[in-house]
Amino acid sequence: MAGVGFELKKLFTARTAAGHLRAYSYSVIITAGPFFLLTSMVLAIQFLFHSLGIKGESAELFTASVIYSFVFSQILSSGFTMVLTRYLADSLSLGRYQDIMASLFGMGAILTVLSGLTAGAFFWGSPLPAGTKWLAYLFFAQQMLVWTENVYLSAVKQYKRLLLSYLAGVMLSIALAAWLLTSSSLLPEQAGLLAVNAGMGLMVLLLLLHIAAYFGAPEGGMNFAFLPYLERHWRLFFISFSYMAGLFLPNILIWQGPWGVEIGGTFRYAPVYDVVTFYAFLSILPLMTMFVVSVETTFYERYSVYFSYITRKGNFREIDDARKDLLHTLWFELRHIVEFQLVFTLIFLALGGYILSEAGITSSQVNMFQVILFGAFFTGLFQLICILMVYFDYQQEVLRVALWFLGSHFLFGMLGLHVFGEASYGFTFFLAAAGSFLFGFCRLNYFAGRINYFVFCAQPVFYCPPAGWLTRLVRWLYGDRYVDLGAAKEEDGYANEP
Repeated sequence: MAGVGFELKKLFTARTAAGHLRAYSYSVIITAGPFFLLTSMVLAIQFLFHSLGIKGESAELFTASVIYSFVFSQILSSGFTMVLTRYLADSLSLGRYQDIMASLFGMGAILTVLSGLTAGAFFWGSPLPAGTKWLAYLFFAQQMLVWTENVYLSAVKQYKRLLLSYLAGVMLSIALAAWLLTSSSLLPEQAGLLAVNAGMGLMVLLLLLHIAAYFGAPEGGMNFAFLPYLERHWRLFFISFSYMAGLFLPNILIWQGPWGVEIGGTFRYAPVYDVVTFYAFLSILPLMTMFVVSVETTFYERYSVYFSYITRKGNFREIDDARKDLLHTLWFELRHIVEFQLVFTLIFLALGGYILSEAGITSSQVNMFQVILFGAFFTGLFQLICILMVYFDYQQEVLRVALWFLGSHFLFGMLGLHVFGEASYGFTFFLAAAGSFLFGFCRLNYFAGRINYFVFCAQPVFYCPPAGWLTRLVRWLYGDRYVDLGAAKEEDGYANEP
């Protein structure tokens, strides 16, 4: 998100109320804008179903297809995109722009094949019509491509154009859905899926054009040169995968219980629990906005100073003063974010129950929403802790924390499903989220108290290049053209740069 940080610093430099308001508004648009637009697209098409009197299995098939694509595309792509982020950062630092664009096509090809294999296994033996299966798969595959493109968009600073690309796709989907649902002979669920596929396809194309315009055509680039990073940074892969799987695991487990509803002999989901969870997680969008502002401005400046003294031969007093300043900023900003988010959580607590009651949600389900609300609060804080630890490249400990998160949700989810019953739904999620946050906070505190040791002594003295089968495959594909970016950074003096 370096481009975001650059723009925010310019806005905050104004030191006026209007400048700060623009900065926070800018952060809200960047962090939450695409999410709101995609959500609005699905909700608008669901409203068309309702207004046209299309109910029953057709509407449920459309909703289930979208939910499954959204959930499992994030789970399956998360590890790859996390590692790709590191590859992109190293390529940018060394100016290898031709490989950046090429890697987008390479990763896109891998995820397209992965999505095809996953969808094929899932729909094998499904009684759904072939057209519905293909449309659901296409939306799933395009979601994977959008998550991949988002990695590259962090370096593209034309955010207005990017948001307009999302908006264009959303508007196309809604308009096409309205026409197909009223004028075509397609099944309603197929008409809805065709519409969202058209909009998503337009988004993928426009985002690709923006990325290509920024990085240039991939002439002479190596499409799969990033594969050794999956060996070198395998912990990052499992950190992201474990977090994303743990995030959705409570819902997936409840789908298998008495609240689960089977649609078309293929999909299972729990409409009430999924809706309540969705609204609870909307409450932490302010937290993510504040985090982007804090990290990309105040925290990163102290972080950069600390590592600059280390890599540019600062004396002990300078390094220690920078360390104290960094840790003070870390805890101050974290406390500020917690206080800020707590206010919004309490607002959602006060208003959410009333709004959901008006929407037909029972009182017991409103109580569940209130518990899940605080579970989302702790989940958001847990994510911040993981990101901060990844900032310091403390991968081994972050992996332990992420696996704790995944294991906690599996354990408490199974206890709620098979032991405590429906009365515990939501509360088991809260326990797993709160426990994971406490464990992550303790590990971050442990790291902060020994930061000099982990920076100076716990890192390898010499760079060890990956030597697994993926590296051998890349060397075979590209021969002398292949450049080990880790070794190149070591030679150019980048190895310990922040």
